[in-house]
Amino acid sequence: MNRNQDIEANLERSLGKQIAAPQLGRDFNEAVWARIAKEDALAGAGQTTLSPRALTASRWLAASNAIGVTVALAIAGYFAARELGSAGVSIDMGVSLPTLPEISATTMLGWMTQLGYVLGAGALVFGLGRTSIGRRIRAGFD
Repeated sequence: MNRNQDIEANLERSLGKQIAAPQLGRDFNEAVWARIAKEDALAGAGQTTLSPRALTASRWLAASNAIGVTVALAIAGYFAARELGSAGVSIDMGVSLPTLPEISATTMLGWMTQLGYVLGAGALVFGLGRTSIGRRIRAGFD
């Protein structure tokens, strides 16, 4: 083992003597910065334009976003006005909505406890999967 290390050290010294890197001075630094400035100027001057298809798609996206924001604001305003009670706003759709069944407090507590156990176990498995032990276990399945 020691002999291999000696051989590698000799090869490393030999390679270091064969490769002579030039000294980088001020001229090189200025040339690099000049090239970067030139590429930035070219990138700024040659702004790409959107194709007609991409332009149409972006208009549809903007329109759908505007509609979504309008609907979201209308719903938020309706519920805010209803909760604050400052405006008598009501919408009668002529349809009676079904009511939710009554669930006892003990049943709800049991469900919440079980859900807590499931979520806790899932978080533990997820976190363990991101450690070195979890990676080794996953590698065993591959």
